[in-house]
Amino acid sequence: MSEKIFTELQPDLYFVHGKMSGRFPYCNGLMIDSEVKVLVDTGYGRSRIERIIESGKVDVIINTHYHMDHVFGNRYFPHAQIWAHTLDAPALRSTEQFMAYTGLNGSLGPDPSLFPGGPVSCEVDKELVNGEVLEFGSISLQVIHAPGHTPGHIALFEQNSGVLFSGDVDLSPFGPWYGNLRSDLEIFIESILRLIDLNPKVLATSHSGIVTDNITERLRDYLAKVELRDEQILHYLRVPQTLEELVNQKIIYHRFPEPQRLYRFFEEVMIRKHLQYLIKQGRVYELNQKFKAFA
Repeated sequence: MSEKIFTELQPDLYFVHGKMSGRFPYCNGLMIDSEVKVLVDTGYGRSRIERIIESGKVDVIINTHYHMDHVFGNRYFPHAQIWAHTLDAPALRSTEQFMAYTGLNGSLGPDPSLFPGGPVSCEVDKELVNGEVLEFGSISLQVIHAPGHTPGHIALFEQNSGVLFSGDVDLSPFGPWYGNLRSDLEIFIESILRLIDLNPKVLATSHSGIVTDNITERLRDYLAKVELRDEQILHYLRVPQTLEELVNQKIIYHRFPEPQRLYRFFEEVMIRKHLQYLIKQGRVYELNQKFKAFA
């Protein structure tokens, strides 16, 4: 039995099911098959990309953000225009900026077994801004700037049908991810609340498929993972702890898969962002490179 690749969300608008149900290193996306052919993200896996290539020329690729599991397939559509938010465009245009945005270096990643050739470097033909409405025949997508995961992460809202493609606000059991240097925990929280306020009828996500029921509650449960991590960190900070000691507790990841150095880096970045957030709230203080919760 062949895998399902496309689900029609409304006429001319299709959800693209990535390989392994869109789990990393793949993603889900959208396809518009109207007067112009548009893809939202391209990390679906080679078999899906081949099906799309067979169905006709792709005119435009909209990347929700610069992460490689969302943009690696861009290279298979050399004649398509690439559109991305203005704040993420630099990380798409050059490997050096990609490394600066992530904080990765050559020894940490990206994993060449997952992404042979390394980060995608491509021209960004159009830089998107918040609130802009993109017209593609019968389909109109409003750009919703939803930063935090990356500076220029976007969601796309089809207002007539209430379909929201939320990108990596993905309702995964892991919860929100903010493990790059340019990620921002506080802004990510605001972005999730902004998407809740849109009250979408259908939520299509990059890594957890299509959601049609209890969308608001599920978004709030996803957001609650941040507070849970805060509470776990505060528990350990009943006694002073260094950043390294907190990282060793594996509060975020619970275990470090291979390559362990990479996931330890992500854990450290995320713990550091929680500490900054808790210090700003007056719940934690730092003294002599150790952190302690206020009693």
